[in-house]
Amino acid sequence: MDKSENNSASLLQKSIITFRVTMLTGSLTGKLRTKIIIVLLLLLIIPDQISAQKKQKQIAPPVSDDFYESLLVLSSPQMEGREAGKRGSMMASDYIASKMKFNGLQPFGDLTSEQSRKKQERRSWFQNFKALTFRDYRDSMLLTGVTTTTRADTASLRNVLGIINGKDRSKNIIIGAHYDHLGIRDGKTFFGADDNASGVAGMLALAAKWSASGIKPPCNLIFAAWAAEEKGLIGSSYFVQQKDPGLNKILLVINMDMIAGNAPEDTLHRTVSIGTLPESANLRRIAIKANRSRSEPFELDLWDVVGHWGSDYACFSTTGIPVMTFFSGFSDYYHTPDDTMDRTDLPKMENILKLVNDCLFQVADSLRTR
Repeated sequence: MDKSENNSASLLQKSIITFRVTMLTGSLTGKLRTKIIIVLLLLLIIPDQISAQKKQKQIAPPVSDDFYESLLVLSSPQMEGREAGKRGSMMASDYIASKMKFNGLQPFGDLTSEQSRKKQERRSWFQNFKALTFRDYRDSMLLTGVTTTTRADTASLRNVLGIINGKDRSKNIIIGAHYDHLGIRDGKTFFGADDNASGVAGMLALAAKWSASGIKPPCNLIFAAWAAEEKGLIGSSYFVQQKDPGLNKILLVINMDMIAGNAPEDTLHRTVSIGTLPESANLRRIAIKANRSRSEPFELDLWDVVGHWGSDYACFSTTGIPVMTFFSGFSDYYHTPDDTMDRTDLPKMENILKLVNDCLFQVADSLRTR
């Protein structure tokens, strides 16, 4: 029996019950008969209303049109490879903040100077900080603002943070991706389309969909673009260390790092890697269920993140915060100038985002029904 038949059967059943109620009260007269009928009919209607409230409307997943522009802009030559602390990275962070604002998010970065003059809290889109960068070790940074050697400089960095406020503001889910890459080296631009313009474009597309739905999520959804992942997970490390007073319990961190590529052995373009903590059996069940519901399921590589530091998820998992980190595989052009927009697998990225969106929805929905 399909859904329409179920609805018709339910309506017929209620009509019969209503008729019987009318017949049973037929011997009564006046106000008493009217009151009894109203009460009995309300008893029929109220359960349906409660059931409807329990069924949360699904949030439409992003499609390629929703993330194409961001992927194109972030991997363009104008972004100069988005190396942390360089001009291209600052340009990228400005673009990400403008997209968050356009999509209706609220800023969740540093408290602004207006906070001291006004009682209400006002925030920037950016979480600003400094890191120590070594001239002889270009790919490393340290979280400190103090220069301890003449062979080091300080770099100004910033995470980009937006929020959709939920019904319960004491709980949070973070959806994040790092926006930096390798910059320009020996005159060659490392565009970083898959690594990780894809993750950031996906994060922005998810934020746009959840914001546009008009549905208030059961908890806060924080959308984050992390700085300096390529230098040693610097941006996410800073975020975790700061213990923002406006941030209470973190229920889950969804991380997306390289979601538009394929490993050479993935000839069918159907493999997706999802990392979780060993105790997060519920998250693995959610991922498996979401994948099985797809018309063309992925081959899931479910793995344990303990002991691994491959992306920003590690800054959270090492403190016991549940994570789901999504990854499409190491392509032949990983960390080369050939990681360009034209080599990204847009259909695979779209399908991964549908999977991420479904997992996010199921986690959020489980909070609402508790």
